[in-house]
Order: sequence, then structure tokens, then C-alpha cells
Amino acid sequence: MRYCQIIEAASIFPIPATPENIAKAKEFVFRKWQERAKENGYSVNDLSSSCKFTSLFAQQVFGGEIRGNEHHQHVVLNNKVIDLNDDAADVRKLSLSMPFYLYQHDKRFWKNKDHRASMDSCRPRVKQWVEEFEKELTQKS
Repeated sequence: MRYCQIIEAASIFPIPATPENIAKAKEFVFRKWQERAKENGYSVNDLSSSCKFTSLFAQQVFGGEIRGNEHHQHVVLNNKVIDLNDDAADVRKLSLSMPFYLYQHDKRFWKNKDHRASMDSCRPRVKQWVEEFEKELTQKS
């Protein structure tokens, strides 16, 4: 099993990666990112610096594979990039300074043990977010 697929998906996932569902996921993870920031004593205006969390979350919600490099990571599903951070300030800055590298996958970096450990540290929180998101979606149905 790939290390990017360790979190067990909730029963309704994956859901289709429609613009509406992606917008719901973005809104949800932004709220969760704000909560995390508050826990750590600061505030945030967008999803900057959250790509490890959001890519893990998007993979569980929509499926696909997490890809990335030392600067950014995202999900690729059916050859389409799903990036819940695409409108965050840090990603906008990267898209201007390194447009060709932003969505490149760096296999060497991906195998880096420090990166894998960092990803692993995000998993418990993401698992909780996925469970909460499922509850929100099923309660609204």
C-alpha cells in the first residue's frame, strides 16, 4: 500500500470532483485551517502553507494521487489537478515565480524520509477532518 493512501476513507468517499464539491471542500478545510491556526495562537486569511493537509484531505474526499515537490503538493485525478490551495497567496506567488514547476512531481523529494514523516504527522488531523466533512455532507442531504 502506498504511504499516501493510509487514511481509510469514510463510507461516502470518494465523491465526484465537481466544481460544487471542490468549493465545499475548500470552504470546509479553510474553516479547519482557521481552527488549527487559532489553536496555535495565530490567525490566517487563506490556505497558505496548508498543502500537506489539503492534499491528503482532497485525496480522501475525491480520490486520485497526491503529487508534488518541495514547494507545493496537490492531487491528480484523471489527469486533472485538484488543488484546494489554488487561490492561496503562497500558491499564487509560486504560479508567478515558477509556473512550470508548481505542479511538477519530484519523485526524489517525494521519497524523502523527512517529507514522509511530515505527511504522517498530518494524518490524524486529516482523518478527523474527513470524518467531520462526511457528517456535514450527509446532514445537508
